[in-house]
Amino acid sequence: MHDTICVLKFGGTSVGNGERIRQVAAIIAQTLQEYCASGELFPVVVTSAMSGVTDQLLRIARLTCSGEYEACDQELKQLRLKHREAASIVARDSHALATLEKDLEQGFASLERDVAALRAAAEQGQEVALPTAAVASWGERLSILLVAAAACDAGIDAQPVRQPVIVTSHPKTDAAQPFGVVVGAEPLSEETRLNAHSFIAPLVEQRVVPIAAGFIGRTITGFVTTLGRNGSDYSATVIGSALDCAEVSIYTDVDGVLTADPRLVANTRLLPHLSYAEAARLSWFGAKVLHPRTLIPIAHRNIPVRVRNTFRPHIRGTVVGPAKGGQTGARAITIRRKLALITVESTDLFGAPENAGQVFALAANAGAAPVAICSSSGHHLSFMVEEQAADSIVALLHHDMENWQVRSRHGLAACACIGSDFVDDPMSPARAITALARERIPVITQGASEQGITLIVEDAKSESALRCLHRDLIAPVIPLVRHPRPAHEKRREHAR
Repeated sequence: MHDTICVLKFGGTSVGNGERIRQVAAIIAQTLQEYCASGELFPVVVTSAMSGVTDQLLRIARLTCSGEYEACDQELKQLRLKHREAASIVARDSHALATLEKDLEQGFASLERDVAALRAAAEQGQEVALPTAAVASWGERLSILLVAAAACDAGIDAQPVRQPVIVTSHPKTDAAQPFGVVVGAEPLSEETRLNAHSFIAPLVEQRVVPIAAGFIGRTITGFVTTLGRNGSDYSATVIGSALDCAEVSIYTDVDGVLTADPRLVANTRLLPHLSYAEAARLSWFGAKVLHPRTLIPIAHRNIPVRVRNTFRPHIRGTVVGPAKGGQTGARAITIRRKLALITVESTDLFGAPENAGQVFALAANAGAAPVAICSSSGHHLSFMVEEQAADSIVALLHHDMENWQVRSRHGLAACACIGSDFVDDPMSPARAITALARERIPVITQGASEQGITLIVEDAKSESALRCLHRDLIAPVIPLVRHPRPAHEKRREHAR
């Protein structure tokens, strides 16, 4: 039964207000109509909080912890008003609206109890990570009420799933993390599968569309938690995997995955298909369409993910799935900015080569994973890290690495040309470097693999580098040719 399920995930911009939530209901209705007509895929919906709501809830939590209770109350009033305005649009029947408003008020009463629990924990000097997560979870828990009401208003038999579906491990305590970030609450597959079959599968069997909350879960020890900022896409694939679904569609505010950031490059193209490896590398190097962890639960099971536009649902978007043969060279270009290059060199050329693992272990102790490894040998290693972590990594390396010289260079960016078979096509790296040389953009260092080329340039020139790489490797700009007018037409116009 479950291989007929498709998971529809709607992001914060897709449910940003009442009108947008009605558009989401129309997409659910269309999917359900296709299922009824051909028996294709029955929808299970996973939704984010309304855009801006999670940030507002974290503000409420921060104000609570700092004792600014009056400002906290004002934020809660604004939050209640935002959801009541959306409710008046999504539920047009007076009885349905009254039911929805009652459900929302019960939700806000529970939210206020969680805020009070957070206040007590802060005043008593207790750990506040999980009480903060409980407050932050209410964006999704209120959103499912609105989406379910809009679906019912559109004639769909739908029901919110009020219990968190995902079960996670108990998080770790890490004071170094930003406020509101829960560390180590990782989904547990078997426990999540049991929940999915308890809370969601019975509704599907009754042909009721389940509306589940993304981003949140419940720890194995019973606490509400979150999966990290921008983790709602990840939650959709975790739930999809638990249901053995046939496909996950992630609806956002772009048509799919493009060949570059359209805000920086004018003539981008929509990519109809990407392999899991290509999508993961694009995400790692800065593309914002998919969260880096989104593919983890489903790639090994060959479940495809389709990225689609909520506001242009007729466009089929980009399918991320198993690799297809016959595609070589660059397919997309992206940049990751604000990086630093760390170089470690042995001062003893005749000594025993140092294990690079020690360098990366020290980097991990500073809380930073290398963004890219640029070069290595027995006596030399260079790698890229986030600029904000560079100084602490250098300090650790200076302290622990005897007979090694450590240098760092800030203000850099990585331009990643993502594709396939770069090693088999030696001209691709040459074309990339030549493209930058023509624009007088120096390449500080580079690296190449089967899936792409990484070129390190100055951060200030990274956008120019992106545009010229896109132009030369993917989509050449064809200038308009203006044919000169005949001389007799020019004379006639001058006479007039």
